[in-house]
Amino acid sequence: MKTVSSGKKSWNNDIKAGHAKRLAVKIAVKIALVILCAFLCFIFLFPVVWMVSNSFKTNDQVYAQMASWQTFFPPSWDITTWWVSYTKLFTDFGDFGQSILNSILYCSVTIVMVLLINSLAGYALARFKFPGSKVMTTIILLLMMVPVETSVVPTYIILYYLGLIGEGTAVIGYLIPGFASLFYTYMFRQYFLSMPPEIEEAARLDGCSRIGVFFRMILPLSKPIFATVAIFTFMGSWNEYIFAQLMFPNPSYQPLQVFLQLVNTSTPKDIGMVMASLTISTIPIAIVYIFAQKYIVEGVSFTGLK
Repeated sequence: MKTVSSGKKSWNNDIKAGHAKRLAVKIAVKIALVILCAFLCFIFLFPVVWMVSNSFKTNDQVYAQMASWQTFFPPSWDITTWWVSYTKLFTDFGDFGQSILNSILYCSVTIVMVLLINSLAGYALARFKFPGSKVMTTIILLLMMVPVETSVVPTYIILYYLGLIGEGTAVIGYLIPGFASLFYTYMFRQYFLSMPPEIEEAARLDGCSRIGVFFRMILPLSKPIFATVAIFTFMGSWNEYIFAQLMFPNPSYQPLQVFLQLVNTSTPKDIGMVMASLTISTIPIAIVYIFAQKYIVEGVSFTGLK
């Protein structure tokens, strides 16, 4: 009996020891992952922190603190002294505020038109069966592989012959090419294919037209994909540089990303102002991405484009 009981006790001790060892390994792995994530976070945030902290400094303060740890902190804890570079930025560059308003206007118009045009195109490809519909979808997939930059020059030539590159019509010529997107059309198509067609059939039996089904039934049920496309469109339109620089030689019409080049190439260069302008241009993207992550993940998960 003593042998049996001692054997059971030893077996229980081995189980407890094994459990403790596995628990220690799990804790060690979690600690290692936390350290790794913290390290990666530090690497990614390193330039952002440096940019924001130096935007609160004058040009002389930036260079004076460049080689010390103070480069990652404001020049002082007196908040009223932080905005010198921002004030100087709007004073020395009178069109800087106008460039911000231009970007907001271009983004707003582009988002509305992208959602309208590409959602209707995606719905047509998902629901209408017409000759060549599958071929058209295949062509869209193939054209999605072509870099967007390759279409800049052909687009400019087309706009030139249409008379849409003059100062009075450049805004229209700049906006129109961005309204249709093969990628967004395909995203909408994939999302609409995942929706049960019985919803539309029931609405049609109640006398609703095709366009009425789309705006009354499909659109309210498709908020995730509309939010996703709107966010992607905003980020792409806000960061547009190459085509905008080509279309707007006049600073009064330039969006913010193009106007930043004017700030960066000014003589003498003021690093504090450059960092302030970059901080202003980064804030909208950061805010949108932070508060809209769930829509991005939910929308992309329905498109099959993981």
